[in-house]
Amino acid sequence: MKTKILFLFTYCFSTLLFAQERPIATNLTSVHDYSTELVFTDAFKQSREWISFQADGNGPWDTQVAVPLSEQGYPLEIPYDDGVNPPQSVRALLLWDIEEALPLGQYRLLVEGSGTVSLRFGASGVFQCPVDTMVTVTSGVSVEIEASSVEDPITDIKFIYPDYVNTYEEQVFTNELLTFLDDFQAIRFMDWLRTNNSNVTSWSGRSRYDYFTQSTAKGVAWEYVVELVNLLEKDVWINIPHQADDDYLQQLANFLLANLDTDLNIYVEYSNEVWNAQFDQHHYAAEQGLILGYPEASWDRAWQYTAKRSADVFRVFTDTFGGADRLIRVIPTQAANAWVTNRIMEYFNAPMYNPTQVAADAIAIAPYFGGTDVANTIVSQGEIATISIAEIVARMEATLPVSFGYMEDNQVVADNFGLDLIAYEGGQHLVATGANVNIDELTVKLNAANHHPDLQAAYCQYFDYWYTNHGGLFAHFSSHGSYSKWGSWGVKETMDDVNNPKYLGLQECVFAYNDIGTSLGELEEISSSWHAFPNPTNTGEITVSGNFDDPEVRLFDALGRQVDYKQISLGEGQLRLQLPKSGLYFVHIWEAGSAQGLKVIYQ
Repeated sequence: MKTKILFLFTYCFSTLLFAQERPIATNLTSVHDYSTELVFTDAFKQSREWISFQADGNGPWDTQVAVPLSEQGYPLEIPYDDGVNPPQSVRALLLWDIEEALPLGQYRLLVEGSGTVSLRFGASGVFQCPVDTMVTVTSGVSVEIEASSVEDPITDIKFIYPDYVNTYEEQVFTNELLTFLDDFQAIRFMDWLRTNNSNVTSWSGRSRYDYFTQSTAKGVAWEYVVELVNLLEKDVWINIPHQADDDYLQQLANFLLANLDTDLNIYVEYSNEVWNAQFDQHHYAAEQGLILGYPEASWDRAWQYTAKRSADVFRVFTDTFGGADRLIRVIPTQAANAWVTNRIMEYFNAPMYNPTQVAADAIAIAPYFGGTDVANTIVSQGEIATISIAEIVARMEATLPVSFGYMEDNQVVADNFGLDLIAYEGGQHLVATGANVNIDELTVKLNAANHHPDLQAAYCQYFDYWYTNHGGLFAHFSSHGSYSKWGSWGVKETMDDVNNPKYLGLQECVFAYNDIGTSLGELEEISSSWHAFPNPTNTGEITVSGNFDDPEVRLFDALGRQVDYKQISLGEGQLRLQLPKSGLYFVHIWEAGSAQGLKVIYQ
């Protein structure tokens, strides 16, 4: 029986193991106090920044008085008296409004320094510091510093999740995060780094590793980015702040060279969606293009500056790393307009923008499906009250050919310039726009569509097409996040939302292709005389050739579940089977002491 277990994740020809892998990445969601993605074992690293309020308890919730802070972000003195406003205290919110994702139980509160700390809302108590104690948490918490000594100010607060009260010093990241990320080959940190609309310009202005929270507008510290990918042995996809100066580029390249595991690759990209006018980086690039004397309209100047600054970034990283062996130098573009892609690449290859002619490696697009037209059409046709959730998903599925067209058009450009085509974002894009975002009944249905089981099959169609016709790395957007009127971006809403159809689609049609297989040398019994054809099959009918008498046959899907099949015929050295539906399967056959596991695809 032990060989039967091995065969579940084995196929016969080792070359297929590599040829049919499906490289997948995920975008990590932003670190916030209200995020359902619980990143650090110390929840206080995910807290909101300090909110000032009157120490006497009167006045508004947020007085917006600037309280002087240390480099680690702690008040130098509380109460703080600036001589103008009443004396001030500060509070930080954490675990806020995430009841569906909140771990309940006993948290460990640790505070260093001399002063008084109190807890409100989902936890309670007043503590003289230093303190190390257990507290019960039932909902979101406000940690308030009532007093902090000038001579020995409060300098370190920790609020440890129940599962890590004894291990937080050895474990920075939660098991839930690490387990989720294990299925991906790369991690894109665009939102972790708060790339969109970033105000970071200098290396000294970056987020600090020892700052009390990592939820600031500067994003998570680079040290945590490197610590996470080194731990998981995942390639890293980084986004450079659009205003970062040349020294920032050099310092970042030096830092990654010195600290990133040498076996890991770096996808390096200038900012994010500089072509997109909703972001500050677009307008900054257009302005810089004007300063540099670039011709054409503002949007075209933004494309030109994208090419110029991408070349600057690539040059620094290529020189620092002594070549491009570990680098994937990414040119991002608009999926829906391959003409823009071609335009940016023409600029990138021109000496005016790229005087040293440093190379790029990949064009990256975001070929979403089920876009804003699906939601807005429901409104314009007066269907909000009558349309079913299944019909919404069907309409999303009907947009897949549009997304496929984006892929094909950009593949032509990538081929023309000798570059790979990859995806920096993608997945479903079901969201309304304009005034329609405020229609609650519509929002409820759009969010429900992201939990409808039919979406799993749509995801499989989507990824099957991408990997069959293109095959490059695909960075799904995004990891975990609550669904709202602004979109249903998370592949799961919470870290426990494991039956989400989008996540099941990734498991069935992406992860399974990467997880299967052991080396042939580990198998104790194998028959090299049995073959399945056609493979892939377009009809679901396959024929297995072999000298069969009374074979025992079982069929398993990509998730390892045994499923039903139809045996069409047996005889004349052939076994004909009908697979139930499109997908990845493993046919297990035992015959007179011989055994084999065959991987077959119904597409």
